[in-house]
Amino acid sequence: MITLRNLDQLLKKNLKGKVVFVRVDLNIPIKDGVVLDETRIERISPTLQELIQNGCKVCLLSHFGRPDGKYNEVFSLKQIIPSLKKYIKEEIIFSESLYGDKVKTILEKSPSNSIILFENTRFESGEENNSKELAKNISENADYFINDAFSVSHRSHMSTTGLSNYLPSFSGRYLDKEILMINKALNIGNGKRLGIIGGSKISTKLKVLENLTEKLDVLFVGGGMANTFLLAKGYKIGKSLCEKSMLKTAINILDTAKNKNCELIFPEDALIANDMEKGTSFSEVMIDNVPNDALILDIGSKTIENINEFLSSVSTVVWCGPLGLFELNPFQTGTVSVAKEISKLTKDGKLISVAGGGDTVAALSQSNYNRDFTYISTAGGAFLELLAGESLPGIEVLKIDSEEK
Repeated sequence: MITLRNLDQLLKKNLKGKVVFVRVDLNIPIKDGVVLDETRIERISPTLQELIQNGCKVCLLSHFGRPDGKYNEVFSLKQIIPSLKKYIKEEIIFSESLYGDKVKTILEKSPSNSIILFENTRFESGEENNSKELAKNISENADYFINDAFSVSHRSHMSTTGLSNYLPSFSGRYLDKEILMINKALNIGNGKRLGIIGGSKISTKLKVLENLTEKLDVLFVGGGMANTFLLAKGYKIGKSLCEKSMLKTAINILDTAKNKNCELIFPEDALIANDMEKGTSFSEVMIDNVPNDALILDIGSKTIENINEFLSSVSTVVWCGPLGLFELNPFQTGTVSVAKEISKLTKDGKLISVAGGGDTVAALSQSNYNRDFTYISTAGGAFLELLAGESLPGIEVLKIDSEEK
């Protein structure tokens, strides 16, 4: 169980007038100046509200896009302000600088309970290479640091780990909840656990697969990565996406799962087509009857029934990765059907459901069955690395050591 220095410990202090820098993740989808998804803003609101209520001057640090260490108006965080105001209900002061006299002046003039949004941290070349000088310069205007951005905690950047070298550092409510829910899904409570792993490649989720075979009772592998396992097991997969360089690895994972008493299951049937063009004709075949010129693009109806049957017998499901080419109709059918069943069982109180990963969130949002999941993580790489049992740099610097306990 991970134990962090958290907001409860910080709020025991007299914070009136104190400057608290909060690392958030405002790297959110925007089109024509309009924010398309405000989930990450909504989820940082509890931390910010508590700090405001305690009289802090709250300074928000975030990256946005990939501006390559220099100013680019397209990636300015100024365009996020209208969406921030919906949830914060306070005036948002904007600082174009991250440090120096201009920042000092803004903070001196700002009353307690202020929210100051700083410009994109990646406009500074020292952000991604974790510049000690940049971290020191920024920290000179702050009293405390909070990380409330789990989604970037797998990166050792200036604004995730660097500031912790100069400021007393704590976790925010949103970061705490992300870790709690993932930990709960993998380690806490009774009953069987089912994992659903999809996506295109074994190589991107190798450690996730290895770790989950130790944590879960049943692991269903779908999406493109299932093709590699199927080929390794002797099935013909036609022209389907496959990592032939990972065949030996796939066999090793099969052996590991058996040794760990984790039941590894794969599609029994599939939706196939000859190409991936919109409006292409398709058919459903058993997995041992895939034509040589066909592409496996989704799981079939029998496989959907099998997954749903497993769902009725487990207490927890962890989902990472779509089960088919969900962007193209009708190859979202498998993902949508399974999402519908998980949503129903969760709503009925029969299942704890946790999902995450960039493509997973997109697929579940498209399905419209995401609202009733117990928890959907907005993190991508960080979610995967925690599932894989990896240490995340942004989390490590917040851990309570033996002297603090």
